[in-house]
Parts: sequence; C-alpha cells; structure tokens
Amino acid sequence: MASIGPDAGGVKYQAALNKHLPQGRIRQLARECGHQWRERTLGPAMTVHLWIMQVLLCNLSMAGVCHLSQKAVTAAAICQAKARLPLQLLVRLNQFLLEQIESGPAQLTWHGHRLLGGDGTCYYTPDTSRLRKKFGSKKPFGFPLLKAVTLFSLGSGAMLWQIPLPYKRQESPVLANLLGRVRRGDLIILDRAYPAFFSLCQARQRGVELIIRLKKNLFARAGSRRTVNKRLGKNDALIVWRKPKERPHWISKKQWKKLPASLTLRQTSIHVKRRGWRTRHITVLSTLTDPDKYPADQITQVYVRRWEVEINFRHLKQTLNLEHLKSQSLAGVERELLIRALAYNLVCATKQKAAQMLEVEPSHMSFADTLHFLLLAAGTASPEQIKINPRRPGRFEPRRLKRQNKNYLPLNCSRADARKQAA
Repeated sequence: MASIGPDAGGVKYQAALNKHLPQGRIRQLARECGHQWRERTLGPAMTVHLWIMQVLLCNLSMAGVCHLSQKAVTAAAICQAKARLPLQLLVRLNQFLLEQIESGPAQLTWHGHRLLGGDGTCYYTPDTSRLRKKFGSKKPFGFPLLKAVTLFSLGSGAMLWQIPLPYKRQESPVLANLLGRVRRGDLIILDRAYPAFFSLCQARQRGVELIIRLKKNLFARAGSRRTVNKRLGKNDALIVWRKPKERPHWISKKQWKKLPASLTLRQTSIHVKRRGWRTRHITVLSTLTDPDKYPADQITQVYVRRWEVEINFRHLKQTLNLEHLKSQSLAGVERELLIRALAYNLVCATKQKAAQMLEVEPSHMSFADTLHFLLLAAGTASPEQIKINPRRPGRFEPRRLKRQNKNYLPLNCSRADARKQAA
C-alpha cells in the first residue's frame, strides 16, 4: 500500500487515494455529470483529493491545505475549486467507494439480513444569516445546528447515506427517504425517534425489516391504536397497530389512501442488567413476526448493536474533529457533508482490508489506529500492525467529565456588541 503521510520526498497522498479513488475515474465521472473545466492545477481530481486529505488530517486549516498541495495556490483558489465541484460528482464518488467496500469480504448478516443502523446527529455550521434561517440554533446567539440523519452499515461501519435537516425537524418523516437507499431484505436498527405508522408501512412495502425502540407512550395497551393480538411468550407478543384517524401534514392524500387499515407487528421487552447503562428496561418494535425463526432474545441482542452507530458518530466528531462545518453557503454545506462521507468511508475501506488479512470483523479494528496507519505508515508497514480493539463486555465508565470547561463567560450577544461592551 502506498503512503499518504509525509516522507523524505514530500507528501505522497495521491498514490493511496488513487488506489480507491483514481484520478482518471474522478475525471470520467465528472464528464458524465456534464461538468466542464479548463486544464489547470486545481482540476476536479486534484481538488477532491486535497479536500479528502484536509478531512483526514482532522479538519486541517486552509493555510495547511495550501502547503499540502505542494503547488503555488492560494486558499481562495482552493475554495473556488471546491465550489466548482458538482454535487452529483461527489454522490457518484461515494457510490463508487461503497461498491468497493461491498465487493470485499462477505458482509455481516443475521439470518440472511444485512445489518444497518441509523440515527441523527448535529453539526455546528458557521454563523451566517442563511444557515441560521435554514437550520436554526439552540440559543439566539449560538451557532446554527444542522441535524444529519445518517445510515451506517454495521458490518463494515461505512456511511451509506445522510440527509441534512433543520435542528428542530423530526427524524421519523425522513425514514421513507432512507428506505429508498437500501436493498430488499435489509434489517435497519433505529432508536425511539423513528416509530411511525407510515414508515412501518413503507418498510413493509419495500421488503425491509425494522427493529425500533419504543417510547412508553407507544406501548401496546387496551384502548389505544396499539393492542396485543397474541402472546408469544414472556414480554413477547404480536400486536396490531391501527391506522391513525388524522393524516400527518407531511403525507400526501394519495399516499394516505394507499396505507392499510392496520399492521401486525411484534413487541419485545428485555431487562438490562449491564453495569453503566442508564436504561434497565428496553422495549423494541420489529417487523420480524416469526417467533421460530427470530427468537425474542436474539432480537434484543441484535438491537444492542445499534450503539455502534454512536461509536461511528464519535469517530466523525472526535477522531476526525468534524463537529464543526466550515462552508458558509447551503450548497457548500452539502458538498462538505459528501466529502466527509468520502473521507470516512476511505478509512472504513482500509479497515476492512486489514480485518480481512487478520481474519476478524471490521468492527473489531481500531478506527483511530487505521487512520494513523493510512496517514503515516501505509507505505512501509503491513496492515497487520493495525490495532485490534479487545472485547471487554463487562467494562463501563461513569458518565462524568474529568476535563472541565474553561472559566469563560458565555457569549450571549453578537461579537460586535461584545466588543463595544468590552471597550
């Protein structure tokens, strides 16, 4: 493998990136998207590679990217080159990289279902009027917050798709959009923000299985739209979920008329005795209604793997330092999210190859050590040296912070007003 880290001859990032994202392939996809460009230093291939390297180097500053390019270019020229990249090109590059990951070793399956996990996370954006109006914020003078509903593969850890939303937007209405990005027979594991009658109907129509944690107000009980139909065992039952009387505003009348009057689903509960967990009792709703093929204890064990989605978000926000977006326009934010997915999936592709050599699951490989290997040692060391995270099922850590925040007052007004007050 070629190194993309510094050596005596300079930064040789292009050789490693060309392995998964060849420059010729980038230019070919750019032409297929109808993109036209002049032959210049910062063409589409060079710009994509530089942007990916900026992300892999923990959100490197633009001044650092200028040094990374080893060309006589300015930060403004690089920003202009980024703005010229078509969104469709970045989408196709992500699909091209995902095809490489999926064409590798056999993906992790459970009873023949590919395991996927989805959830939403928030990123800070620059404080501009357009971004604040589009996404909103927690505080009047805080940074705008973008909510990204993201779908991961639990086998490889790869990011399959993400949908940007305003901060206060509910996540359940966009589940139908995620269902259009998966294959028939896939199993998606979700948290309490996603159970909705329309989404369950869409999953049933597309042949996609769901395991979703339920809120207490959605438990099956007499007198509600969700009633127990048949007891399958202790804390395990088939339930009937009836169609709501009122149509949600985000569903068209045509779609509403096509929905069935009710759905037969499965409600399973488990008592968690694991140290360090806040929740002691978990109830999940699933479309897996066959108790012989899908025992209740196996369903709850599979749901526990949803926590891997939170670990992937930690890799993005902490390991790669991507909690803050840099683009100040709506189109730039969309491009930046796609480039982040490209960089993240590039690490996942390297991690999968190392896991294949070491004959372990990709989820056992250290993401941070894979990133360091990719940046610093890929040209001189073997992937077998990448660290394997040991399995410590009984380990837990208290939810406390040892590193306290700095003792500065919060900024509760604009910076211009704060300067006037301090003058």
